[in-house]
Amino acid sequence: MAKEDQYRNPQGDEGRKVIEEMNEHHRELTSWGLGQISAIEGLRPKKILDIGCGGGNCLRMLTTRYPNAHADGIDISEEAVKVTLDRNAVYHSWGKIDAQVASVSDLPFPEKSFDLVTAIETYFFWPDLEKDLAHAASRLKEGGVMLIVSEQYPNGKNDEALKEACLKYGMNILPNEEVASLMEKAGLKTQTFTNEDKNWVAFVGVKQ
Repeated sequence: MAKEDQYRNPQGDEGRKVIEEMNEHHRELTSWGLGQISAIEGLRPKKILDIGCGGGNCLRMLTTRYPNAHADGIDISEEAVKVTLDRNAVYHSWGKIDAQVASVSDLPFPEKSFDLVTAIETYFFWPDLEKDLAHAASRLKEGGVMLIVSEQYPNGKNDEALKEACLKYGMNILPNEEVASLMEKAGLKTQTFTNEDKNWVAFVGVKQ
């Protein structure tokens, strides 16, 4: 498997290396993204879902921020789920964190199950963004929050480089207003936050 494909679905020893790289590379981004929801009044989630949990770094941060919550992770990569459970073995043994192989297109949870759904550096790999957003939003309770974070977005200066990266890695990175519009269509009142210096973006949607 080419390394480019490992970012979408890490497998084997090479996939594990990529997962560890992403855990470290996305640490600051994840912390910044989670910071965008910290000011939401009354957000004290008891049930959390992290879509595309990778190596479990976001799940650990979520459990630290919300110690009374149970956090589930899903990933299409078996290797990612193994790394997640290995790295969070203590939290898993306490019943705080769980993870399983699953796709955003077919979430193995009932509707209105979660208070918070997160997706860090993954939306651009979703097979059908409009349908998958609606599917994920249906798993939120009324008033629940969805957080989508990406370390890249088109800014008018990087469009050509971003286009090449999308072709290389099989990504579909959309303009911020398009992502926000699709979230609104899925029933999420959405705000967009950017860090222009780093070209990061966070979409925060509240289930209506």
